[in-house]
Amino acid sequence: MLLLAAAAVCDIRERRIPNWLNLAILVGGLLAALSSPPTINSLFRSLFGVGVGFAVWIPFYLFRLVGAGDVKLMAASGAWLGAAGVLSASLWAGMAGGVLGAFWILRRQGAQAAMLAIVHALRTPRLLQMRPMDRRERVPYAVAIAVGVLISWFDLSSAFSALRAI
Repeated sequence: MLLLAAAAVCDIRERRIPNWLNLAILVGGLLAALSSPPTINSLFRSLFGVGVGFAVWIPFYLFRLVGAGDVKLMAASGAWLGAAGVLSASLWAGMAGGVLGAFWILRRQGAQAAMLAIVHALRTPRLLQMRPMDRRERVPYAVAIAVGVLISWFDLSSAFSALRAI
């Protein structure tokens, strides 16, 4: 959890997640899998989680929606979560990323320009073009990934369902 928080802080400050941090999360997850019986099943679950995390997030990188560090962060988190957990974390990270992205647009463009952009996107999406952003304007998506991983890790989705039932 501390390493996820560190990744989020690095992404906020530098818009970059260091490779050593992603590697530490990955190695920690693999070592945790090796230390829990049955070792082979746990290791396979962990490695499969890494693969699923990478497979789910690499298309977003290819379409330049997230950075390579974000892909590596979710893949490394898959070593802790396994395949089902990384899928859940990806869904929660997507929702958190939507909220974060909306906040970022409001912060960057103001409410009126953001609403106008949304109206244009809904009416004629093919006309909507994004201008190139410099590094400081990019959304620090590691924050959304950390939220998604934490919700999945602690299985807070069941707590949200219980609250919704009330």
